[in-house]
Amino acid sequence: MSIESDSPARALGVEQRVGVLKALADASRLQVVSALIERPHCPEELAERLGRSASTVSFHLRKLDEAGLVTRRKTQYYQVYALRDDLLRLTLKELVALPPAGDGPARRRAERARSQVLRAFFREGALVQLPKTWRKRRIVLEQFVGKFRPGRRYREHEVNEIIHALYPDHCTIRRMLMDEGYMARDGQLYELIDPATSTPEAETRTSGSETRKADVSTMATRKELKRQYLETPKQAGIFQVKNTVNGKVLLGSSTNLHGPLNKHRFMLSIGMHTNQELQKDWKLHGPDAFTFEVLEVVKPKDDPGFSVSDELTLLEQIWLEKLSPLAPRGYNTGTRIRE
Repeated sequence: MSIESDSPARALGVEQRVGVLKALADASRLQVVSALIERPHCPEELAERLGRSASTVSFHLRKLDEAGLVTRRKTQYYQVYALRDDLLRLTLKELVALPPAGDGPARRRAERARSQVLRAFFREGALVQLPKTWRKRRIVLEQFVGKFRPGRRYREHEVNEIIHALYPDHCTIRRMLMDEGYMARDGQLYELIDPATSTPEAETRTSGSETRKADVSTMATRKELKRQYLETPKQAGIFQVKNTVNGKVLLGSSTNLHGPLNKHRFMLSIGMHTNQELQKDWKLHGPDAFTFEVLEVVKPKDDPGFSVSDELTLLEQIWLEKLSPLAPRGYNTGTRIRE
């Protein structure tokens, strides 16, 4: 199928198309969209109309906004949201028909992505926050590399001064420049590494008076494993312990989901769980009657203003409203569920 030149689908990349489809793949957001089809609304109106809390509606509006499905304008004290009519009129066939690939568009997309990273993390030429992902961090580091002259050797205090002009934590940036292979150190002197002439020995210089050769393959593997460990985020999100016999749940949240479910399972198994009703039902129905599952995780964003804690608070409100887990319907004794 060919996409007409004036169709808004032509300007949508693959990730944007996926974002639109994901944003619509939620029953609550479909209710919001359905209301917005009739006319623009402010969040308070939508909350009253849909019988949801204002924070829940705001959460779904933000997801629609991120997907580019809504526009917003400020009227006096309120934000008024409206659907983007051009995207709404796209057929499913237009939305799923991917644009033809090509070197030119690919380069332009890469340049746009690079510009977005620089706009997000730099203010007036200074770095305000380090990105979490390796790809975006490389883009940021290249801005520091550009401040050094190839072929020149720098003393440590000179390196620190150059870095400090863009970011106060010069130690972290200096170490990252070396770890990522942009810079090497020989004794007290630093210099940029020329990718065309660099050798494995040059990348394994140490701070001593002598240069030692190392097993480059082993070092590269260790460096990659270290990077993967540091970049693996602790997943924050919502979980539940569910009694499949009576349908009652214990709802919980955590900024690190690795531990809580194992902790609940263990405490129940030894008969020492602090929730007496849950422990009583565990003894009555047996371990096979219970499931332990993650319901939703917080998706980190490389945005200086993003807060995992705030995002988790929104998810807590949404799932408390959705499952109503407070006793006697559930095992929770209050709305404070974070561990």
